[in-house]
Amino acid sequence: MAIGLSVTFFLLNSDDITDVNPDGFDVDKDGVIDSLDNCPTDTNFDQADFDSDKLGDECDIDDDNDGISDSLDQFDTDPEDWADFDFDGIGSFKDTDDDNDGILDMVDSDPLPISESLATKYLQDIRVCADMDDGTLRLVCYSTFFGKIAENEENNSNALELSIALSKIGTIDDCHFVSHEVGHVAFNERPNVIENLIGMDGTMCRGGYFHGVLAAYFHETQENNKSFPSDYKVICNELIGTSNYQDCIHGLGHGLVHYFGEDLSSSLELCHDMSFYQNILCVKGVMMQQTDNILTRQGISKDVISNLCNTELESLDFVECNMSVGTTLAFFTNHTFDEGAKSCELIDDEKGKNYCLEGLRLEIEDSKKYEIKPLTKDVREKFQPQFIEGTSKIIDIQSPAVISDFEFIPQAGIISFSIDRPQYVILYIPSEFVTSKMVVTVNGQIPNELDAKNNIFGEKVAMIRFVPNDAGLVMITPLS
Repeated sequence: MAIGLSVTFFLLNSDDITDVNPDGFDVDKDGVIDSLDNCPTDTNFDQADFDSDKLGDECDIDDDNDGISDSLDQFDTDPEDWADFDFDGIGSFKDTDDDNDGILDMVDSDPLPISESLATKYLQDIRVCADMDDGTLRLVCYSTFFGKIAENEENNSNALELSIALSKIGTIDDCHFVSHEVGHVAFNERPNVIENLIGMDGTMCRGGYFHGVLAAYFHETQENNKSFPSDYKVICNELIGTSNYQDCIHGLGHGLVHYFGEDLSSSLELCHDMSFYQNILCVKGVMMQQTDNILTRQGISKDVISNLCNTELESLDFVECNMSVGTTLAFFTNHTFDEGAKSCELIDDEKGKNYCLEGLRLEIEDSKKYEIKPLTKDVREKFQPQFIEGTSKIIDIQSPAVISDFEFIPQAGIISFSIDRPQYVILYIPSEFVTSKMVVTVNGQIPNELDAKNNIFGEKVAMIRFVPNDAGLVMITPLS
């Protein structure tokens, strides 16, 4: 006798299936159930698995299984190579001329660039930092690491070369910040500011090493209860005429914060007692150090960000403070504008918010320019202050060109000097030395590009900017 079976069918949607059948779960919604998905929590429709280790490329931190995580590996689908230290597009394993000097490695007595030698030597330390997910912790890790290299290696330039290489690889988002630590260690080992700066290239990591040396100098002064150095204004003078001079003055601002700590007004007061452009550079350094200190210690929140820059600050100080917030945020967010902008948007004051965004944008642009083509000494701007005899006044001059034969005749109000090439020139002149109308000529001709303004940022300073057609004699004379 046949036995009749009663069967009931249920029509279930996909969500109902996962409730009944755990094997039907698809957490990442990529169309592959979790029991078969090689990256169950990361969407990867193609299920690509380059090294066939049953872990999909999307969630595999080492796609080619060469022991170097993808965050560090420039060639993450080539198990033989992980980096290219001469940046010629060929991995070091396959490259027959690792340092790109035209001499094949097999006959080269020194075939490896110093950055590759150090990266190989300290690979495990680099890997630890590279694998950190948190941007701030990763930055602190690298700073500590480069301090260790500066202590272990004789030449501080070597540590900077490695930091530049790792920033180009993308392991460090920018080497400027970590080079501060190299400068700190350099000064601690040889406590003399100028001895540590002369011979160094300020174009490396955009002057971060210089800032670190000055910060360490003032920190050491404060820690040992020494009186504040009365010669702070001239501590960088041996570098006048070079592109390194402005890095030194900017570093002075970093140093003042290390000396005065949270007493921001004392740091700013000493900057304000310098010439107009020295003050700008110094205040930038003060504000960068101050914002970095606060954001590192207190974290990034609306309350912290909104109260970093007091609206009662003087005009220039308020601008530089908010722009420095943007600069610091760039380092904390891997130089990603959208991420940094989210924090700038937390600032209540509309002007402060806009200055923050501008500082963020400029820092990211500057960093990208540096990665593509670092500024060489000959094209980098030089700050060349001219001291007015018999007074404490200074005429500040910025230009990539070299300024020579400077002369100022107070009785006639005439300024003259020579430039060695046709590059832009910017002068900041105390208003007492200019009349309402001045004539600017280069070799007797008025430059095509000429601009002038009075009372910059409310200060009694006149600004004159021009771009000459040729090298030669510059004359700035009152119009009678």
